[in-house]
Amino acid sequence: MSAAENVPVLPGSADEHVFAPGSIRESLESEILPRYITRCRWFGAKARRPKRFRLTDLIPLGTTSDAARLAFVEIEYEEGTPDTYLLPLQIATGEEAAALSRTEPGSVVAAFADGSILADAIHLPSFRSAIFALMAGSGSFSGEHGRITGSPGPILGIHQTPPSSRALSVEQSNSSIIYGDHVFLKLYRRLEEGLNPDAEILHFLGEQNFPHVPPFGGSIEYHGLNGSVRVLALALGMVANDGDAWSFTLRQLGQYYEAVLADDRPAAERLLAGYLESAAQLGSRTGELHMTLGGDASSPTFAHEPLSAGDRTALSTALLVAIQQVRTLIAENHRALDAQTQALVGRMLNAEASLLARADAIANAATSAAKTRTHGDYHLGQVLHGPNGFVIIDFEGEPLRSLAERRQKMSPFRDVAGMLRSFHYAAHAALEPLGDARSRLADDAETWAARVQQAFLDAWLATTRGAVFRDPDPANEKALLDAFLLEKALYEIRYEVNNRPGWVGIPLRGVLALVE
Repeated sequence: MSAAENVPVLPGSADEHVFAPGSIRESLESEILPRYITRCRWFGAKARRPKRFRLTDLIPLGTTSDAARLAFVEIEYEEGTPDTYLLPLQIATGEEAAALSRTEPGSVVAAFADGSILADAIHLPSFRSAIFALMAGSGSFSGEHGRITGSPGPILGIHQTPPSSRALSVEQSNSSIIYGDHVFLKLYRRLEEGLNPDAEILHFLGEQNFPHVPPFGGSIEYHGLNGSVRVLALALGMVANDGDAWSFTLRQLGQYYEAVLADDRPAAERLLAGYLESAAQLGSRTGELHMTLGGDASSPTFAHEPLSAGDRTALSTALLVAIQQVRTLIAENHRALDAQTQALVGRMLNAEASLLARADAIANAATSAAKTRTHGDYHLGQVLHGPNGFVIIDFEGEPLRSLAERRQKMSPFRDVAGMLRSFHYAAHAALEPLGDARSRLADDAETWAARVQQAFLDAWLATTRGAVFRDPDPANEKALLDAFLLEKALYEIRYEVNNRPGWVGIPLRGVLALVE
């Protein structure tokens, strides 16, 4: 099936006139881009009603007429603030156009009468080589209202020419390119003004020679004439791995539960002991990460700051609001929950006074602990497992928060709470394939989670002893950690009630562990 059968046809010849001001560009803005972008996986506003698409800048990646363009597309909606998306555009002709139409039909933005196409350029080798060369060579190109610049890390400087490349077909909110077998590039699609924490933190950790993250490879930034900055792409060195820590943990749990069901307790204990070593290693590496992120007092961006009374009050208020929201949501959905989950709900409601007191208390906890830059969205899916242990990835922060919020400093105890909750989730998620055996293993799941959580926490505490974000009073530290654990579990309850009612019991148990 040719691209022309299903996509708009542009008039005239397939050349750079398509990017020039005039009727064709107006057609791009009014018809072609709205039709194309709204069906892309990386378009994140499918629940909103777009009102207007506007090309705010077009920057060529070279001086030749056939160079790819980076298109900056501003989308206004019926309600709310606009978004800006990045769409690399390039004309493909002849056999290249025909092949792309066959193998990647979703990349065809528009067609020309002669069979040429206007494509999402990430699927074209020439574009992938051009952005690699831009980074590796510290290049710069100007557009109508700004310029793009490339900044290389050490791993790009060794390349005289761009390696062979391929775009990953996995659908996600960003797009990914692999160069050779050693460079991974993330092309951001939805752009926000300001420094992206993923690029910012990984660049900083590279300068600090922190070993347990992918090495910083380079970045591409857009600098507007008004002084604004947006990160367009981030390159990292690839690390050997067998998947993320979530998948690794589920495999380990599968073997553990198999031994328990066979009543082979010695084997189960050996399997648990092996994973406890892994959890301790992850705790140590997490502690090392936090020590590095909070250890540069000379950089305002990374220097630690006091965890103020205002910070504690904000956390307390958020917890009180979340408790109220959970109470209302559960009351509205009570009948949709099974009997076992309803029993857990009853226990949580009976403990509500204790929960409210805990939320109130954090506002008055006079801790000397500092706040620092953190990972921001820490769980087992944000860690790779490989032959050399764990590697921490993806420092973008929680995707639903604004860029400014994701760059804010906070207590590292929040990262710790996120990972502890992730261990608890894994223990119960691994029960899902086991059918009727799940109820038999529920207590074993809780025991496994508790021991693994303690191994991780003990290693983290040992690694961070004396750090500025620690408090010499264990009671203050426990109050902080419990507050973040409660924050996370309450969020999980709200999510599960709305999306997976059968899983509500997992975060309910997490809440009860704090108050019973």
